Amino acid sequence: MKKGVGLLVAIAVSAATLPGASAADPVEPGNVISVSAMAGVLAEPVLVAHDVVGISIVTRNAYDLSSSTETEAIGAALAASGSWSMSRGASVPMHAVRRGPAVIQQAPDGFDIPMSTTTLPISTVAQLMGRGLAGVLSNGYVVISRTTAGLRGAQVGDALDLHSAGGALVQYVVGSIVDDNVIGDTEILMSTGQGERLGITADTRIIMWGFSSRDAIDQQLAATDLVSMSDVRIRRSWDAFDPDSAIGMAQTKAALGEFAYRVRSNGTDLDVTSDWESSFIPAAREVLTAAIPIRARCNVNIKADLKAALDEIAANGLGGAIDVANANAAGGCYYPRFNRIGGTLGFLSRHSWGQALDTNTNTNPQGGVPTMNCDVVRIFRKHNFAWGGNFVRPDGMHFEWVGTRRDQYRYSSKYCPNLPSVATGTQAAATHLPVAVPIDPASGLSTMFADDGTGGD
Repeated sequence: MKKGVGLLVAIAVSAATLPGASAADPVEPGNVISVSAMAGVLAEPVLVAHDVVGISIVTRNAYDLSSSTETEAIGAALAASGSWSMSRGASVPMHAVRRGPAVIQQAPDGFDIPMSTTTLPISTVAQLMGRGLAGVLSNGYVVISRTTAGLRGAQVGDALDLHSAGGALVQYVVGSIVDDNVIGDTEILMSTGQGERLGITADTRIIMWGFSSRDAIDQQLAATDLVSMSDVRIRRSWDAFDPDSAIGMAQTKAALGEFAYRVRSNGTDLDVTSDWESSFIPAAREVLTAAIPIRARCNVNIKADLKAALDEIAANGLGGAIDVANANAAGGCYYPRFNRIGGTLGFLSRHSWGQALDTNTNTNPQGGVPTMNCDVVRIFRKHNFAWGGNFVRPDGMHFEWVGTRRDQYRYSSKYCPNLPSVATGTQAAATHLPVAVPIDPASGLSTMFADDGTGGD
Protein backbone atom coordinates (compact mmCIF):
# COMPACT_ATOMS: atom_id res chain seq x y z
CA MET A 1 0.00 0.00 0.00
CA LYS A 2 1.24 3.48 -0.75
CA LYS A 3 2.00 5.77 2.15
CA GLY A 4 0.29 9.11 1.76
CA VAL A 5 1.44 12.30 3.43
CA GLY A 6 -0.86 15.30 3.65
CA LEU A 7 -0.56 18.65 5.41
CA LEU A 8 -3.27 20.02 7.66
CA VAL A 9 -4.12 23.21 5.82
CA ALA A 10 -6.76 25.72 6.87
CA ILE A 11 -8.84 27.44 4.21
CA ALA A 12 -11.06 30.51 4.21
CA VAL A 13 -13.80 30.89 1.64
CA SER A 14 -16.52 33.40 0.97
CA ALA A 15 -19.54 33.47 3.25
CA ALA A 16 -22.69 31.76 2.00
CA THR A 17 -26.22 31.40 3.25
CA LEU A 18 -28.67 28.64 2.42
CA PRO A 19 -31.67 29.69 0.37
CA GLY A 20 -34.32 30.98 2.74
CA ALA A 21 -31.92 31.40 5.63
CA SER A 22 -31.78 34.55 7.68
CA ALA A 23 -28.53 35.80 9.13
CA ALA A 24 -30.53 37.59 11.80
CA ASP A 25 -32.02 34.44 13.33
CA PRO A 26 -31.26 34.30 17.06
CA VAL A 27 -28.88 31.81 18.60
CA GLU A 28 -30.81 28.98 20.20
CA PRO A 29 -30.05 28.14 23.84
CA GLY A 30 -27.98 25.06 24.51
CA ASN A 31 -24.67 23.69 25.67
CA VAL A 32 -21.49 25.38 24.49
CA ILE A 33 -18.15 23.62 24.27
CA SER A 34 -16.03 26.24 25.94
CA VAL A 35 -12.85 26.59 23.88
CA SER A 36 -11.34 29.64 22.28
CA ALA A 37 -10.85 29.87 18.53
CA MET A 38 -7.45 28.85 17.22
CA ALA A 39 -5.44 31.48 15.38
CA GLY A 40 -4.16 28.91 12.94
CA VAL A 41 -3.95 25.20 12.35
CA LEU A 42 -1.33 22.66 13.29
CA ALA A 43 1.01 22.07 10.38
CA GLU A 44 2.22 18.63 11.44
CA PRO A 45 1.97 16.23 8.49
CA VAL A 46 -0.55 13.44 8.64
CA LEU A 47 1.01 10.08 7.72
CA VAL A 48 -1.57 7.51 6.64
CA ALA A 49 0.61 4.43 6.82
CA HIS A 50 -1.65 1.60 7.97
CA ASP A 51 -3.56 -1.11 6.23
CA VAL A 52 -7.05 -0.75 7.67
CA VAL A 53 -10.11 -3.00 7.79
CA GLY A 54 -13.58 -1.69 8.61
CA ILE A 55 -16.50 -3.95 9.54
CA SER A 56 -20.12 -2.86 9.81
CA ILE A 57 -23.56 -4.45 9.75
CA VAL A 58 -26.06 -2.95 7.34
CA THR A 59 -29.76 -2.85 8.20
CA ARG A 60 -32.50 -1.22 6.11
CA ASN A 61 -31.07 2.26 6.07
CA ALA A 62 -28.41 2.36 8.75
CA TYR A 63 -25.39 0.68 10.27
CA ASP A 64 -25.56 -1.08 13.62
CA LEU A 65 -23.18 -3.54 15.27
CA SER A 66 -24.24 -6.52 17.34
CA SER A 67 -22.28 -7.85 20.30
CA SER A 68 -21.53 -11.09 18.44
CA THR A 69 -20.12 -9.14 15.48
CA GLU A 70 -17.93 -7.10 17.81
CA THR A 71 -16.68 -10.22 19.60
CA GLU A 72 -15.76 -12.06 16.41
CA ALA A 73 -14.11 -9.03 14.80
CA ILE A 74 -12.10 -8.13 17.89
CA GLY A 75 -10.98 -11.75 18.24
CA ALA A 76 -9.80 -11.77 14.62
CA ALA A 77 -7.86 -8.53 15.08
CA LEU A 78 -6.13 -9.76 18.23
CA ALA A 79 -5.31 -13.14 16.69
CA ALA A 80 -3.66 -11.32 13.78
CA SER A 81 -1.61 -9.26 16.28
CA GLY A 82 -3.57 -6.14 15.37
CA SER A 83 -5.29 -3.28 17.11
CA TRP A 84 -8.97 -2.37 17.00
CA SER A 85 -11.34 0.45 17.83
CA MET A 86 -15.01 1.32 17.53
CA SER A 87 -16.22 4.20 15.38
CA ARG A 88 -19.64 5.81 15.35
CA GLY A 89 -21.38 7.62 12.54
CA ALA A 90 -24.62 9.50 11.96
CA SER A 91 -26.18 12.44 10.18
CA VAL A 92 -26.19 15.31 12.68
CA PRO A 93 -28.42 18.38 12.24
CA MET A 94 -26.44 21.64 12.05
CA HIS A 95 -28.24 24.94 12.45
CA ALA A 96 -25.55 27.55 11.89
CA VAL A 97 -21.90 28.43 11.31
CA ARG A 98 -20.69 31.44 13.28
CA ARG A 99 -17.55 33.56 13.25
CA GLY A 100 -17.52 35.47 16.48
CA PRO A 101 -20.77 37.49 16.55
CA ALA A 102 -21.30 37.10 12.77
CA VAL A 103 -23.47 34.39 11.24
CA ILE A 104 -21.72 32.88 8.22
CA GLN A 105 -24.48 30.41 7.32
CA GLN A 106 -27.75 29.51 8.97
CA ALA A 107 -30.69 27.25 8.21
CA PRO A 108 -34.21 28.68 8.32
CA ASP A 109 -36.02 28.55 11.63
CA GLY A 110 -37.09 24.99 12.45
CA PHE A 111 -34.75 23.49 9.83
CA ASP A 112 -31.22 22.10 9.99
CA ILE A 113 -28.47 21.15 7.55
CA PRO A 114 -27.58 17.41 7.53
CA MET A 115 -23.92 16.76 8.32
CA SER A 116 -22.26 13.36 8.07
CA THR A 117 -20.35 12.96 11.32
CA THR A 118 -17.83 10.34 12.50
CA THR A 119 -16.49 9.89 16.01
CA LEU A 120 -13.33 8.02 17.00
CA PRO A 121 -11.27 7.71 20.19
CA ILE A 122 -8.46 10.27 20.20
CA SER A 123 -5.87 7.51 20.57
CA THR A 124 -7.18 5.90 17.36
CA VAL A 125 -6.99 9.19 15.48
CA ALA A 126 -3.36 9.56 16.62
CA GLN A 127 -2.45 6.16 15.18
CA LEU A 128 -4.42 6.34 11.94
CA MET A 129 -4.47 10.05 11.07
CA GLY A 130 -1.51 11.48 12.95
CA ARG A 131 -0.80 13.19 16.25
CA GLY A 132 -1.60 16.59 14.75
CA LEU A 133 -5.27 15.77 14.28
CA ALA A 134 -5.39 13.94 17.60
CA GLY A 135 -4.11 17.11 19.24
CA VAL A 136 -6.85 19.17 17.60
CA LEU A 137 -9.49 16.83 19.04
CA SER A 138 -7.88 16.57 22.46
CA ASN A 139 -7.99 20.36 22.73
CA GLY A 140 -11.76 20.27 22.26
CA TYR A 141 -11.98 21.22 18.60
CA VAL A 142 -13.44 19.32 15.65
CA VAL A 143 -12.06 18.66 12.17
CA ILE A 144 -13.99 19.23 8.94
CA SER A 145 -13.28 18.22 5.36
CA ARG A 146 -12.17 20.67 2.70
CA THR A 147 -15.31 20.13 0.59
CA THR A 148 -17.47 20.74 3.65
CA ALA A 149 -15.60 23.93 4.49
CA GLY A 150 -16.27 25.19 0.99
CA LEU A 151 -19.98 24.44 1.29
CA ARG A 152 -20.11 26.12 4.68
CA GLY A 153 -18.03 29.18 3.90
CA ALA A 154 -16.14 28.05 7.01
CA GLN A 155 -12.61 28.57 8.27
CA VAL A 156 -10.59 27.53 11.27
CA GLY A 157 -11.94 29.14 14.44
CA ASP A 158 -15.58 29.18 13.28
CA ALA A 159 -18.24 27.70 15.54
CA LEU A 160 -20.71 25.02 14.41
CA ASP A 161 -24.12 24.98 16.12
CA LEU A 162 -25.23 21.32 16.14
CA HIS A 163 -28.44 19.91 17.56
CA SER A 164 -28.11 16.96 19.90
CA ALA A 165 -30.41 13.94 19.88
CA GLY A 166 -32.35 15.63 22.69
CA GLY A 167 -32.74 18.86 20.76
CA ALA A 168 -30.25 21.01 22.69
CA LEU A 169 -27.87 23.20 20.74
CA VAL A 170 -24.21 22.27 21.24
CA GLN A 171 -21.47 24.46 19.81
CA TYR A 172 -18.14 23.13 18.53
CA VAL A 173 -15.18 25.07 17.16
CA VAL A 174 -13.41 24.11 13.92
CA GLY A 175 -9.78 23.40 14.75
CA SER A 176 -8.62 22.04 11.40
CA ILE A 177 -9.67 21.71 7.76
CA VAL A 178 -8.15 18.81 5.82
CA ASP A 179 -8.52 17.01 2.52
CA ASP A 180 -11.61 14.79 2.50
CA ASN A 181 -9.62 11.55 2.22
CA VAL A 182 -7.60 12.29 5.37
CA ILE A 183 -10.71 11.79 7.51
CA GLY A 184 -12.27 9.00 5.47
CA ASP A 185 -14.67 11.14 3.40
CA THR A 186 -16.83 12.15 6.35
CA GLU A 187 -17.78 15.81 6.86
CA ILE A 188 -17.10 16.28 10.58
CA LEU A 189 -14.62 14.29 12.64
CA MET A 190 -14.84 14.54 16.41
CA SER A 191 -13.71 12.53 19.42
CA THR A 192 -15.92 9.85 20.93
CA GLY A 193 -16.51 12.06 23.97
CA GLN A 194 -17.51 15.02 21.83
CA GLY A 195 -19.95 12.83 19.95
CA GLU A 196 -21.53 11.57 23.14
CA ARG A 197 -22.48 15.16 23.99
CA LEU A 198 -24.67 15.02 20.90
CA GLY A 199 -26.06 11.57 21.67
CA ILE A 200 -23.91 9.67 19.18
CA THR A 201 -23.60 6.57 21.33
CA ALA A 202 -24.17 3.60 18.99
CA ASP A 203 -21.11 1.78 17.63
CA THR A 204 -21.51 1.54 13.86
CA ARG A 205 -18.14 0.22 12.67
CA ILE A 206 -15.12 -1.69 13.94
CA ILE A 207 -11.76 -0.43 12.66
CA MET A 208 -8.77 -2.77 12.70
CA TRP A 209 -5.13 -2.04 11.87
CA GLY A 210 -1.54 -2.95 12.74
CA PHE A 211 -2.01 -6.67 12.06
CA SER A 212 1.06 -8.70 11.17
CA SER A 213 0.06 -8.99 7.50
CA ARG A 214 -2.90 -8.76 5.16
CA ASP A 215 -2.93 -12.54 4.86
CA ALA A 216 -3.02 -12.86 8.65
CA ILE A 217 -6.12 -10.71 9.10
CA ASP A 218 -7.82 -12.32 6.10
CA GLN A 219 -7.20 -15.79 7.54
CA GLN A 220 -8.55 -14.80 10.93
CA LEU A 221 -11.65 -13.19 9.44
CA ALA A 222 -12.21 -16.26 7.24
CA ALA A 223 -12.31 -18.37 10.41
CA THR A 224 -15.30 -16.36 11.68
CA ASP A 225 -18.91 -16.26 10.56
CA LEU A 226 -18.51 -12.65 9.43
CA VAL A 227 -17.41 -13.36 5.87
CA SER A 228 -20.52 -15.43 5.18
CA MET A 229 -23.06 -13.09 6.78
CA SER A 230 -25.13 -11.31 4.13
CA ASP A 231 -25.58 -8.14 6.18
CA VAL A 232 -21.93 -7.66 7.13
CA ARG A 233 -19.68 -5.30 5.19
CA ILE A 234 -15.95 -5.91 5.39
CA ARG A 235 -13.94 -3.16 3.73
CA ARG A 236 -10.19 -3.45 3.30
CA SER A 237 -8.14 -0.40 2.46
CA TRP A 238 -6.26 -2.39 -0.18
CA ASP A 239 -9.39 -3.61 -1.97
CA ALA A 240 -9.76 -2.68 -5.62
CA PHE A 241 -12.18 0.15 -6.32
CA ASP A 242 -15.79 -1.05 -6.12
CA PRO A 243 -17.77 0.26 -9.13
CA ASP A 244 -20.96 0.14 -7.08
CA SER A 245 -19.61 2.16 -4.15
CA ALA A 246 -21.41 5.36 -3.18
CA ILE A 247 -20.03 8.86 -2.78
CA GLY A 248 -19.95 10.75 0.51
CA MET A 249 -22.48 13.30 1.66
CA ALA A 250 -20.22 16.28 0.98
CA GLN A 251 -19.66 15.19 -2.63
CA THR A 252 -23.41 14.63 -3.03
CA LYS A 253 -24.17 18.13 -1.76
CA ALA A 254 -21.50 19.71 -3.95
CA ALA A 255 -22.91 18.06 -7.07
CA LEU A 256 -26.65 18.01 -6.37
CA GLY A 257 -27.22 21.03 -4.17
CA GLU A 258 -27.71 21.32 -0.45
CA PHE A 259 -30.94 21.53 1.46
CA ALA A 260 -31.94 22.09 5.05
CA TYR A 261 -34.55 19.72 6.46
CA ARG A 262 -36.89 18.92 9.30
CA VAL A 263 -38.28 15.53 10.22
CA ARG A 264 -42.06 15.17 10.02
CA SER A 265 -44.13 13.90 12.91
CA ASN A 266 -44.04 10.33 11.58
CA GLY A 267 -40.30 10.30 12.32
CA THR A 268 -39.43 9.15 8.78
CA ASP A 269 -40.41 11.61 6.06
CA LEU A 270 -38.69 14.96 5.63
CA ASP A 271 -39.63 18.48 4.69
CA VAL A 272 -36.78 20.15 2.82
CA THR A 273 -36.24 23.81 2.11
CA SER A 274 -38.47 24.93 -0.74
CA ASP A 275 -35.78 26.99 -2.47
CA TRP A 276 -33.60 23.92 -2.93
CA GLU A 277 -36.52 21.76 -4.01
CA SER A 278 -37.72 24.27 -6.60
CA SER A 279 -34.17 24.63 -7.96
CA PHE A 280 -33.23 20.95 -8.15
CA ILE A 281 -36.44 18.86 -8.22
CA PRO A 282 -39.16 19.10 -10.89
CA ALA A 283 -42.55 20.18 -9.58
CA ALA A 284 -44.17 16.96 -10.85
CA ARG A 285 -43.18 13.64 -12.34
CA GLU A 286 -41.96 14.04 -15.90
CA VAL A 287 -41.06 11.68 -18.74
CA LEU A 288 -37.30 11.19 -18.72
CA THR A 289 -37.13 9.99 -22.33
CA ALA A 290 -39.70 8.83 -24.86
CA ALA A 291 -37.55 5.75 -25.55
CA ILE A 292 -38.36 4.32 -22.10
CA PRO A 293 -41.14 6.54 -20.73
CA ILE A 294 -40.47 6.43 -16.99
CA ARG A 295 -42.11 9.34 -15.20
CA ALA A 296 -40.13 10.51 -12.18
CA ARG A 297 -38.96 13.51 -10.17
CA CYS A 298 -35.17 13.29 -10.40
CA ASN A 299 -32.55 15.86 -9.47
CA VAL A 300 -32.04 18.10 -12.50
CA ASN A 301 -28.28 17.52 -12.33
CA ILE A 302 -28.62 13.78 -12.99
CA LYS A 303 -31.27 13.96 -15.70
CA ALA A 304 -28.87 14.12 -18.65
CA ASP A 305 -26.98 11.02 -17.48
CA LEU A 306 -30.21 9.20 -16.70
CA LYS A 307 -31.69 10.00 -20.10
CA ALA A 308 -28.48 8.89 -21.83
CA ALA A 309 -28.55 5.57 -19.96
CA LEU A 310 -32.19 4.88 -20.80
CA ASP A 311 -31.71 5.91 -24.44
CA GLU A 312 -28.76 3.52 -24.81
CA ILE A 313 -30.70 0.72 -23.15
CA ALA A 314 -33.51 1.23 -25.67
CA ALA A 315 -31.07 1.52 -28.60
CA ASN A 316 -29.63 -1.87 -27.70
CA GLY A 317 -33.04 -3.54 -27.69
CA LEU A 318 -33.10 -3.87 -23.90
CA GLY A 319 -36.09 -1.65 -23.19
CA GLY A 320 -38.18 -4.64 -22.21
CA ALA A 321 -35.86 -5.26 -19.26
CA ILE A 322 -37.13 -2.04 -17.62
CA ASP A 323 -40.56 -2.36 -16.02
CA VAL A 324 -41.86 1.10 -16.85
CA ALA A 325 -45.27 0.57 -15.27
CA ASN A 326 -43.67 -0.54 -12.03
CA ALA A 327 -41.24 2.40 -12.01
CA ASN A 328 -44.12 4.80 -12.54
CA ALA A 329 -46.26 3.20 -9.82
CA ALA A 330 -43.77 2.16 -7.14
CA GLY A 331 -40.35 3.50 -8.13
CA GLY A 332 -39.02 6.90 -9.06
CA CYS A 333 -36.23 9.15 -7.76
CA TYR A 334 -37.29 11.72 -5.17
CA TYR A 335 -38.43 10.69 -1.71
CA PRO A 336 -36.86 12.65 1.18
CA ARG A 337 -36.76 10.32 4.15
CA PHE A 338 -34.89 9.69 7.36
CA ASN A 339 -34.03 6.68 9.49
CA ARG A 340 -33.89 7.72 13.13
CA ILE A 341 -31.27 6.14 15.41
CA GLY A 342 -31.79 8.48 18.34
CA GLY A 343 -33.64 11.77 18.69
CA THR A 344 -32.78 13.91 15.68
CA LEU A 345 -29.79 11.75 14.72
CA GLY A 346 -29.97 9.14 11.99
CA PHE A 347 -29.31 8.48 8.31
CA LEU A 348 -30.72 10.18 5.21
CA SER A 349 -31.69 8.22 2.13
CA ARG A 350 -29.95 9.09 -1.13
CA HIS A 351 -33.45 9.57 -2.54
CA SER A 352 -33.65 12.71 -0.41
CA TRP A 353 -31.51 14.39 -3.10
CA GLY A 354 -33.42 12.81 -6.00
CA GLN A 355 -30.12 11.02 -6.63
CA ALA A 356 -31.29 7.48 -7.39
CA LEU A 357 -33.85 5.80 -9.63
CA ASP A 358 -35.78 2.74 -8.45
CA THR A 359 -37.37 0.42 -11.00
CA ASN A 360 -38.43 -3.25 -11.26
CA THR A 361 -39.21 -3.18 -7.55
CA ASN A 362 -41.35 -6.34 -7.58
CA THR A 363 -38.60 -8.56 -8.98
CA ASN A 364 -35.71 -6.77 -7.23
CA PRO A 365 -36.86 -6.14 -3.65
CA GLN A 366 -34.32 -4.81 -1.21
CA GLY A 367 -32.63 -7.71 0.54
CA GLY A 368 -33.49 -10.20 -2.21
CA VAL A 369 -31.30 -11.75 -4.89
CA PRO A 370 -31.21 -9.17 -7.73
CA THR A 371 -32.55 -10.20 -11.12
CA MET A 372 -31.82 -7.00 -13.07
CA ASN A 373 -30.50 -7.55 -16.60
CA CYS A 374 -26.70 -7.23 -16.38
CA ASP A 375 -26.37 -5.42 -19.70
CA VAL A 376 -28.75 -2.80 -18.32
CA VAL A 377 -26.64 -2.57 -15.16
CA ARG A 378 -23.43 -2.01 -17.14
CA ILE A 379 -25.02 0.67 -19.30
CA PHE A 380 -26.13 2.53 -16.18
CA ARG A 381 -22.57 2.24 -14.83
CA LYS A 382 -21.26 3.69 -18.10
CA HIS A 383 -23.42 6.75 -17.56
CA ASN A 384 -22.22 7.57 -14.04
CA PHE A 385 -24.45 5.36 -11.89
CA ALA A 386 -23.64 2.76 -9.25
CA TRP A 387 -26.00 -0.19 -8.89
CA GLY A 388 -27.55 -1.31 -5.61
CA GLY A 389 -27.49 -5.01 -6.49
CA ASN A 390 -24.04 -5.30 -4.93
CA PHE A 391 -24.80 -3.32 -1.80
CA VAL A 392 -24.26 -5.38 1.34
CA ARG A 393 -28.04 -5.53 1.63
CA PRO A 394 -28.78 -6.08 -2.08
CA ASP A 395 -31.00 -3.43 -3.65
CA GLY A 396 -31.33 -4.51 -7.25
CA MET A 397 -34.00 -1.92 -8.05
CA HIS A 398 -31.64 0.96 -7.19
CA PHE A 399 -29.46 2.97 -9.61
CA GLU A 400 -27.60 5.74 -7.79
CA TRP A 401 -25.88 8.63 -9.52
CA VAL A 402 -22.22 8.98 -8.47
CA GLY A 403 -20.91 11.39 -11.10
CA THR A 404 -18.17 9.20 -12.58
CA ARG A 405 -18.15 6.38 -15.09
CA ARG A 406 -18.20 3.00 -13.34
CA ASP A 407 -18.16 0.41 -16.16
CA GLN A 408 -14.38 0.36 -16.55
CA TYR A 409 -13.25 -0.97 -13.17
CA ARG A 410 -12.01 -4.52 -12.72
CA TYR A 411 -13.72 -5.79 -9.59
CA SER A 412 -15.11 -9.16 -8.63
CA SER A 413 -18.69 -8.00 -8.10
CA LYS A 414 -20.99 -10.70 -6.78
CA TYR A 415 -23.63 -9.77 -9.35
CA CYS A 416 -23.13 -8.27 -12.82
CA PRO A 417 -19.34 -7.76 -12.81
CA ASN A 418 -17.92 -5.46 -15.45
CA LEU A 419 -16.80 -7.19 -18.64
CA PRO A 420 -13.16 -7.47 -19.77
CA SER A 421 -13.96 -4.87 -22.41
CA VAL A 422 -16.73 -2.33 -22.50
CA ALA A 423 -18.97 -3.81 -25.20
CA THR A 424 -22.43 -2.74 -24.04
CA GLY A 425 -24.02 0.06 -25.98
CA THR A 426 -23.74 1.17 -29.59
CA GLN A 427 -20.76 3.49 -29.20
CA ALA A 428 -18.83 1.16 -26.90
CA ALA A 429 -19.40 -1.82 -29.19
CA ALA A 430 -18.07 0.16 -32.13
CA THR A 431 -14.93 1.38 -30.38
CA HIS A 432 -14.22 -1.64 -28.15
CA LEU A 433 -13.17 0.77 -25.44
CA PRO A 434 -10.68 -0.99 -23.14
CA VAL A 435 -11.18 -1.35 -19.43
CA ALA A 436 -9.27 1.28 -17.49
CA VAL A 437 -7.62 0.10 -14.27
CA PRO A 438 -7.62 2.76 -11.54
CA ILE A 439 -4.17 4.34 -11.26
CA ASP A 440 -4.36 4.93 -7.53
CA PRO A 441 -7.14 2.91 -5.86
CA ALA A 442 -8.42 3.98 -2.45
CA SER A 443 -5.97 3.36 0.36
CA GLY A 444 -5.91 3.84 4.09
CA LEU A 445 -8.99 5.54 5.46
CA SER A 446 -9.65 7.57 2.31
CA THR A 447 -13.31 6.49 1.88
CA MET A 448 -13.85 4.35 4.99
CA PHE A 449 -16.49 6.70 6.46
CA ALA A 450 -18.21 7.82 3.24
CA ASP A 451 -21.43 6.06 4.28
CA ASP A 452 -21.67 7.78 7.65
CA GLY A 453 -24.88 9.81 7.65
CA THR A 454 -26.50 8.34 4.55
CA GLY A 455 -28.39 5.18 3.70
CA GLY A 456 -28.17 3.36 0.41
CA ASP A 457 -31.85 2.95 -0.38
